[in-house]
Amino acid sequence: MTKAFQVEIKKLVTMADIGLGVERPLNKEKRNWIKGLTKSKTQKPILVASIKDSGYFILLDGWHRVQALKKQRKKTALAIKVPVAQGLQLAKANKILRDVDRDSKFKLKVSGLINDWAQSQIDK
Repeated sequence: MTKAFQVEIKKLVTMADIGLGVERPLNKEKRNWIKGLTKSKTQKPILVASIKDSGYFILLDGWHRVQALKKQRKKTALAIKVPVAQGLQLAKANKILRDVDRDSKFKLKVSGLINDWAQSQIDK
């Protein structure tokens, strides 16, 4: 069982922030996704990895959820800490699943599998 914890949103660093990814434009699809998440009362946990001895965390999965929480003026997010190597692999898998959903016009609904896994880790 993985213990979830509340992480301060201001302590999150994105992959783009540390040069391991690129900032993507906030297109209509992303804005609509964030808008829908903002209406939700609860959020599934985000995935983070500790940045050694700094108190900061790399945000591995959950950028849209964090943006929704910011719009709700929340200061913390429910998080699960994973080792950075596995977190990067999960982030890559999530990107592939989102692409599969986009290509199927969201009929397959597989892009939530990583989120569902993270939720199952705290539900045990």
